[in-house]
Amino acid sequence: MRLKDKVSLITGAGSGIGQAVALRFASEGAIVVIADRNLEAAEKTQYLIEQTGGTGHAIAVDVTQEQQVVDAIATTIQQFGRLDVLHNNAGISILKPITETTEADWDLLFNINLKGVFFGCKHAIPPMVQQGGGVIINTASELAIVGQSLYTAYCATKGGVLAFTRALSVEWAAKGIRINAICPGPIQTPMLQAEFNLASNPTAEEVATIQSIPVGRLGAPDDIARVALFLASDDAVFVHGAAIVADGGRTTL
Repeated sequence: MRLKDKVSLITGAGSGIGQAVALRFASEGAIVVIADRNLEAAEKTQYLIEQTGGTGHAIAVDVTQEQQVVDAIATTIQQFGRLDVLHNNAGISILKPITETTEADWDLLFNINLKGVFFGCKHAIPPMVQQGGGVIINTASELAIVGQSLYTAYCATKGGVLAFTRALSVEWAAKGIRINAICPGPIQTPMLQAEFNLASNPTAEEVATIQSIPVGRLGAPDDIARVALFLASDDAVFVHGAAIVADGGRTTL
């Protein structure tokens, strides 16, 4: 098992990519703390982990609230003795022309997608340094690299995550902290489905998206979980500040 007895904390793990990462980590022997602002969703992920013999612990966390992030990390260490892997995965999207994007929209996107990553890293790094090392994975997006209409504010947040990750990796590499980012393309999650549903013809929107992906399908959450597993494992021991794009080739077009 590639993560045997490693203690991991994953935000936004009640559904989608976060849930897939939690299940994949647990299958590889990790103890998984499942953080989500929706405690019921987190508890569902815990149940799925426990059904396969893994160890999961669900907690309610709003990543925009610094004290809740502090408490989540403290709870993880108190319960399981250490924190080996933090995956800052919680995120949202708001699709609007920039001329219709409100200050509240902008602030909400940045508070969850970027400030939440900042809080997680800020408070996970000190105990990781104290224990001799650790791994941080931040979920960015292919839209940190390319632009897309209606996603301008979202692109700004994910571009921020990517720049933040690169700088932070340089800052802490010598202390044994590996910090990397994953840039998913369109992944079949509730968030993506909600985006499709905003279109006048959701089915046509989904078909058009699939046609834009060279491999001819949407990504599955586990496609991203496998990348996260690589980054969390010792296989990635020399990987620092990377942005691993997992988008079926979409950004190559």
